[in-house]
Order: sequence, then structure tokens, then C-alpha cells
Amino acid sequence: MRTRVWGRTLPVVLAVLLLANGAQAAPRTAAAGTPAEVSGPAVVLPKIDCAALTGLDLSQAPGAPAAIGSATETASPGGWPACEVKGVVAPQIQFDVLLPTRTWRQRYLQTGCGAFCGSVDFYADAADGCVPLDRGDFAVATNNQGHVGVSGFDAIFGTDPQLRVDFGYRADHVVALVVKRIIALYYGQGPRFSYFDGCSQGGHEGLTEAQRYPHDFDGIIAGAPASLFTSLIVWSTGWHATANTDAQGRPVLTAAKLPALHAAVLRECDARDGLADGQLDDPRACAFDPRTLRCPPGGDSPDCLTDAQVDAVRKLYDGPRDERGRRMYPGGEPVGSEANWARYVTPTAAGAPAVAEGNATNALQYLVYPTPRPSMTLRDLRYDSATFAEIAQQAGIYDASDPDLTAFRAAGGKLLLWHGWADQAISPYGTIAYYHALTERMGGAAATQRFARLFMLPGVGHCGGGQGPDAFDALTPTIAWVEHGVAPDRLIATKRQDDTVVRTRPVYPYPTVARYDGSGSTDDAANFAPVPPPSRYEDDIAWLGSFRSGYEQTCGWHDGRWTCTPAPAPN
Repeated sequence: MRTRVWGRTLPVVLAVLLLANGAQAAPRTAAAGTPAEVSGPAVVLPKIDCAALTGLDLSQAPGAPAAIGSATETASPGGWPACEVKGVVAPQIQFDVLLPTRTWRQRYLQTGCGAFCGSVDFYADAADGCVPLDRGDFAVATNNQGHVGVSGFDAIFGTDPQLRVDFGYRADHVVALVVKRIIALYYGQGPRFSYFDGCSQGGHEGLTEAQRYPHDFDGIIAGAPASLFTSLIVWSTGWHATANTDAQGRPVLTAAKLPALHAAVLRECDARDGLADGQLDDPRACAFDPRTLRCPPGGDSPDCLTDAQVDAVRKLYDGPRDERGRRMYPGGEPVGSEANWARYVTPTAAGAPAVAEGNATNALQYLVYPTPRPSMTLRDLRYDSATFAEIAQQAGIYDASDPDLTAFRAAGGKLLLWHGWADQAISPYGTIAYYHALTERMGGAAATQRFARLFMLPGVGHCGGGQGPDAFDALTPTIAWVEHGVAPDRLIATKRQDDTVVRTRPVYPYPTVARYDGSGSTDDAANFAPVPPPSRYEDDIAWLGSFRSGYEQTCGWHDGRWTCTPAPAPN
């Protein structure tokens, strides 16, 4: 689920604690609920008319030749007046920009997209109730990642190697260059602070920017990142469909079985974190066995699982493995995510294939082999180490798994990662494994948390939804971190039903968890405090892939040939 840029507005509660570590300077703090960033830099008004942007020559921008198709005055969805600029970066990266005409406070926000993109839509995935965004502080831009798709999972653009590159790593960088140039032309100055916000593929885009282009953005919010793209889209996503398909091509587990399965998980696991509240603080705390729901011999009903269904659920929890039993992705479906499997893992009630099947099939046909294989299906995919190595050759274009963010940190960049513990589409274990590698590479937990923090949201599905509080503002804390040195030590997540708030909870930087203090409502964030996790788990998850530097490639046409070379190290 993705949240539109201008959505519901609730008061933002931001609490910050002092982070001390030896002699090095700690992030500054501000009083909870009174963030210093609300006022922001001074308003700057346009220097030229909106219409004057149309026809400006941007064709000579190094590496990012662009054309502006239109520039018209409009009202933004948030109600503030704007100049909307639409254009294209060569060869066909479509972008859209909203430039506030009366309220710009020298800030720029670029937003990501979802799935395989292919359309231009303004979304901010983690900005619920963000006052600076709602009132028009930001020039806001987004793009289609270099292609037009007939659906979110349409990968036919992969028949063109340049469009693979634009989707894999290039589009957001060149759009950032062009839009900053447009901002400078319109206001007479560029942005003082630049931010990026995305989830899923948008989270992948954010990490790609931090790793490859560390000077593009001062603050990056990356939610549920599809960072291990090649392994995710083939092995993890493919497995979601393969593990739930029998020899005749029929689904093993149907959506009708999911309520009983999830209820059984809650009975077994919910209270293990000290509070029976319908969500799991950490699914690793419970080794649920689906065999406890086994149907009587010869029986089958919505309240039980057949032997084949028990086996399918176990496979989904475990994740894909090769011929020697080695993981092909850092994890499988988290325990507690079962209620979110409908439509993604199981077919729709109308019989349409599960999203995972279409997603993985499109990737196999058009993205992850050097040349397209349009007739390939999941039945042709071998879960073995040789095929893993073959597909991993494309990681240099697509993956964003480099743990060395030295250049981003040196540029003053701040990274806020987040992931839902009940994510049915991108396993949270992959993000935890990346954050572990990042922490090791960047000098340990304290050194890493000065510029990069991870927040894990209990009960939250893919980019939102699920059973836990899933609406929150990460943009305001990121502004405070970038512009005032105030590190985010708590996010407040909200759950709504029919636009009514039914629960709020604090979420702390991983691995710290929220614990009920024993008084007041368990649906009120004020009644929870940060504590160390009751158990520590192995975050260094062994799998066939790795988190390393130097795998990235830069590709393009040279003397009529398409070539890929090692990407230069960022500086």
C-alpha cells in the first residue's frame, strides 16, 4: 500500500533521546512534539513566470539531456498553488514537478514508485501528517523510471538494454539533476536541502541513490526496499508462487484458509512479546508449526490445513533453497504475515493468478537474463546454485546491496530505513541482513546510527496495511536530522479504521522495541517505553548471495556496441 503525498493530517509526535558515544559529537535533541524544523528556511518566491519554463533548452545537461513539454499554473492536491512542469529526460524518462508559487522553503522532495513502475504518480510513502509537505514547503518531483507500462508488473521494457539501465539505477539520478536545474531557473537558486522518499521499488531507488550518487539527496527514506532485486524478483517472489502450486498447476493454499491460519499463529505467538494485541513484535520469537492445524484424515474445511497445505505453508515460511539446502534469499514469509497473503501468494477469488506469479514471470521473461526469454514460465525455473549464479550476473544493473556508504556519510547524508514485520511481498529479513552488513562496514552500531537507522513496524504489511499501526511520518524527523542534527529516536505509528484512530504505537530504532509500561490503554503510544529486545537473533543471515562493494556496473552504447564496465566508486 502506498500513501498519496497529500493525505490525512494528524499531529506528529517526535521524541528524541541523546545518543552519546565517547568523544564524538552526538546528534542534538529537541523537545518532544515541538520539532524545530516546522518553521523551516525562509520562503523564496519565483523569479520568472511559470509559462516561461516551457521551451527552455536543457538539452546540453551532461548525461541528462532533457526537454520541458509543458509548464502550467495549477492547484496542488494539498491546495497550495503550484507551477506544474512536465518533461522528459532522454531517452524517455518522463517526469512531473510541482513548484510552489507562494510557499517554497528551499526544500526538494523526490518520490519513488512501486513494482516495475511505468507511470508518473506523486506518492510519499512515509509522510502521514507531515506539516512541511502539506503546506507546500517542497518542490516535489517524480518519474516513471524510464518507461511506460500497461500494468505495475509489465516488464516488456526490458527488451531494450537502455531501459533496463534507466530502471535499474539511472532514472532517479538524472531526474534529480534536471529538476534541480529547473528549480534554480524558476526561483533563482537551487534547493538548500534535498530529500527522497520511496517504498518497495521506491525503497530500492533510495538505496541506489545513497550507494551510487551520494550527493543527490541529503536525506533518504527507504521503506521495504527491493534492494536485492535480482534475488528478490526471481527466487523470493518466484518461490511465493512455486511453493503454492501443485504438479497440475493448481494453487495448494487458497485465501479461504488464511483467516484460520493467521488466528492459529496469534494464539500461539501473540503473547510471547508480553502483550496479546493482535501483532507480533518480532516473528522470530515464535517457531509456529502449521501442522497444528492439520485436517483429520480425508477431511478439508476452512478451519484446517491439508497435508499439502501444511507443506506449502512451511515452504513459504522457510523461503527458497538450492539443491544443497542453502538459502537463495535471506528469508521467507515472516510468521504473522498470513492474513496479508491473499492476492499476493494466493489467487484472487475471481481466479486471477497471484501477484507474485505475474511479477516473477515478467522478470524472468524480460529482465534477469542478458537477452529476453518471452516464453519462459516459472515451471522452467531451476532452484539451483548454477541458475542463481547465472541470474546474479545482472545484479550489477539492478541490485542496491552495497553496504559501503562512506561517501554518503561524508556528504552529510542521512538514511532512514523502515520495514513492516508482516510484509508479504518483500521479506523483512533481507532488510535486516542489509542493515547488519551496513553496520559492520560502517564501524558498528553507534557509528552507523549517527547517519543511518532502521525502524521495524510490528504487524505492518508491504508498504502499509496489515494489522499493526501503519501510518506514520518519517519525513518530518528526517528533516530534523538533516537540517538540525536531531536524530530520530522514535516514530509514532497510527492505525485507523474508517478514518478513526484505533491505535498508536511508538517504533524505535532497531533492535530496540516498545514495551507496555503497565498502565493506561495499550492502544496509546504514550504508555510504551523503549527497551532492549528480550532476545537477540542472528542478523548475519547465510545465503548464496552477499553484501559487498564493487559489483555495480555502468552500461551504455559505445561504438555501436552495448557494453558494461565496473561502476566508478562514488566520492
